[in-house]
Amino acid sequence: MGVFCPFCGSGVDPAQAQPGELPGTVRCPTCRQEIDLPGAAPPPGPAPLVPHLPGFPGQEPETPSGSYAAWEGEGGFFSRLLRTIGLVLFHPVRFFSAPARPGYAWALSFALILGTLGQACNVLWGHGLGQQYVTLRSAVLGLVFAPLMVLISVFFTTWVLHFSLWILRGAHNGVRATFRVMAYGQATSLLLALPYLGIFLAAVWGMVVAIGGLAAAHGTGRWRVFWALVLPLALLLGLIATITLVMFAVGLGSFFLERMQDFRGTI
Repeated sequence: MGVFCPFCGSGVDPAQAQPGELPGTVRCPTCRQEIDLPGAAPPPGPAPLVPHLPGFPGQEPETPSGSYAAWEGEGGFFSRLLRTIGLVLFHPVRFFSAPARPGYAWALSFALILGTLGQACNVLWGHGLGQQYVTLRSAVLGLVFAPLMVLISVFFTTWVLHFSLWILRGAHNGVRATFRVMAYGQATSLLLALPYLGIFLAAVWGMVVAIGGLAAAHGTGRWRVFWALVLPLALLLGLIATITLVMFAVGLGSFFLERMQDFRGTI
C-alpha cells in the first residue's frame, strides 16, 4: 500500500523505497526525507526538560512520553507545555505524526491555554498602545470572552478545513485529526505578544503549521492541504463578489427604470 510523503506530497511505494536510518522508516525517492511507515513504532521523543516527579500513591503509571505527543505524555506541566510549543512551531510534521490519546480533551486544553493567552496579549497591547477602538470596557470583555472565542474559532475552522480537505480528497483520517492540528496550532498565538507585527506573523506561521500538520495528520500532500486552505477563502470572496454584482445590477436597473419613467412623464 502506497503512502504520501508529508514533506513533498509525492507517493511512495514502501516495497520499492530505500529503507531509512531508523526502524520502520523509508526514504522518499523525491525529496530524500525519512518518513514513517503506517503502523510502525514512532521514533523516541525528546528528553524532558525537567525530571519527572513521582505521582500520588495509587496513581496509574503513565505511558512513556515517547509514545504520545509531548503535551499528552508524562512530565511536569511547564515541561510538556514548552516542549509542545517548540515542536508545533518548528517541527509540526514530527509532532502531528506521533500517536495521540483518544478524545479531544488534551488538544482542547492546550488550545484554551495558548489561545486565551494570545488573545489576552492582543487585547492588552491594543489597550496599552492607546488604539481608539480598544476601550477599557472592550478590553475587559475581550479578556472575559477570550476562552469562548478560542473554542468557537477552533471548532469552526476544524469543520471548514476538514470539509475542504474532504472535497479535495485529502481527509484520509477522521475529523479529530484536523481538530488536533487546529487546536495545537494555537501555539502560534504566542506571537500576538509582539506589538504591531504579531498578528501578521501569527497568521503566516499559523498557515505554515497548518500545512505541515494537516499533511502529516492525514497522510496527504502539502499542495493538497494548501488548496484546502485557499478553497474556503476563494468561496467567500466569490460569494462577496456575487452579492456585490447582484446589488450593483439591482441598483443600476432601478436607476434606468426611474429615468425611463421621468422620460415618459415629459412626453
